[in-house]
Amino acid sequence: MSGYPYGNPGGGYPPQYGGGNTGYPNYPQNPGFQQSPPMPSYNDNQSCASLYGTPGPMQNNSGYPPPPGPYDQYSGNQMPNAPYGMSGSAGGNYCPPPPQPSGGYMPPSTYGQYPQQHGGYDQSQYQQPYPSQPPPPSGGMYPNMQQGPSNYGGGPPSSLYQQPGFLPVEQTSIFLASLEQYQGTVFPAQNFNAEADCQALSQAMKGAGTNERVLIDIIANRSNIQRQQIKLQYKTMYGVDLVKQVGGELSGHFKETITALFDAPANYEAWSLHEALSSGKEGTLREILLTRNNAEIRAIVDAYRRTYNKDLEHDISSRVRGTDFKRMLISAVQANREELTPQQVQQARQMGIESVIDRNRARQDADDLYKAGAGKWGTDEKTFNAIFSRRSYYQLRATFEEYQKKHRQDIAQVIRSEFSGDAKDAYIALVTCIRDRPSFFAERIHKAVSGLGTKDSTLIRVIVTRSEIDLAQVKMRYQQMFNRSLAHDVGGDTSGDYKRLLLSILK
Repeated sequence: MSGYPYGNPGGGYPPQYGGGNTGYPNYPQNPGFQQSPPMPSYNDNQSCASLYGTPGPMQNNSGYPPPPGPYDQYSGNQMPNAPYGMSGSAGGNYCPPPPQPSGGYMPPSTYGQYPQQHGGYDQSQYQQPYPSQPPPPSGGMYPNMQQGPSNYGGGPPSSLYQQPGFLPVEQTSIFLASLEQYQGTVFPAQNFNAEADCQALSQAMKGAGTNERVLIDIIANRSNIQRQQIKLQYKTMYGVDLVKQVGGELSGHFKETITALFDAPANYEAWSLHEALSSGKEGTLREILLTRNNAEIRAIVDAYRRTYNKDLEHDISSRVRGTDFKRMLISAVQANREELTPQQVQQARQMGIESVIDRNRARQDADDLYKAGAGKWGTDEKTFNAIFSRRSYYQLRATFEEYQKKHRQDIAQVIRSEFSGDAKDAYIALVTCIRDRPSFFAERIHKAVSGLGTKDSTLIRVIVTRSEIDLAQVKMRYQQMFNRSLAHDVGGDTSGDYKRLLLSILK
């Protein structure tokens, strides 16, 4: 992973995702909170994960958070003037993190609900826990939709978007939540103790060699925000950057995966985009920029500017070939897509998706797409881009339905007829994600492990970035689409500690 920026300037993390449906809401309160456990000892035959409790779903809170204003439920660790919501800028007045009790625990009130995860298409950065067996898709254009009254808890998710040098802040956002229920495979460890984890990691890297088993047991069983707390705590305790120290002990794809897991989502994706622009990897550009929501895009753009002192849009304009593909990416980085409000989300759950869809607009957009493509000689690419880049994902689903009804042709067939090259691939990626996002990522992994050799960077990126969002559904779709277990195929294309780490994330 040559050239990977280990951490951020000053050892911090990027500003929080600024609202929307990404990031890390509060963990649930833990009535069974106890004082710090004794320092565990590790050996080659012992898993450290079990010492902190088996990671798994914790009770989450239901209902939507209060409207914007003072967040009384947070004491000292709040960001009352931070730019939450649609602003997405990196600013605001940050209060210093509250003092930690002895033993390294964060106060139990810090943990309010399960983190929702980062992802596009009306889905947040950390996903609410739901039953261990994902429900089968209901079919149709809304395969994961839950309509009517719902007990899906947590409300609109919040996000991780943090100023460099500060402890990650968990803050409730009032913005977009998803109508679809997805689940990751990595959850925050219960009874989390950053100090004990740091001591265990330090012990694992002492002397000759490294106890990779301890690294895997800890890192694969902590959420991203917990890993960031570990990283900050480690530098506080030992005066050494944990990721740099781990990187000096490891090598190859195992090192690349560990580094990715310890980085904040926006920073990791900004780095991935920079690498893709430098090496002409259009698939990575599509995968990230066309599958994230507005708040996530803003955070990535901001992280890119801070890390490389460059403007992402400018780099896209100067490095991407193909007018139509370039236009789609530039539209995406504006982060200006229509999104459902929390009120619309609540309304859709109670009254059904049709209550928040404008069918007249969907019919008009379908007619405009027909006139811009199949209904004329040549293709009006600007009309396609204007509709695909502005409408919400649920509105676009309705547009696809209306096109099928009136013109007897699936929109994917239309795109394959009207476009070619990178633009065609980009529109197909959008359509796939809008209809069923886990299918898109299942196909990305399949392409990474199929054929001669393994596209390891793609494999690592998809598993790491989806691990707390919808990786459970990606696993299910992979089985359905390719009649093989995702873990089996990943295990067959990897080896050693690299293999063990990925399989630990896949669970």
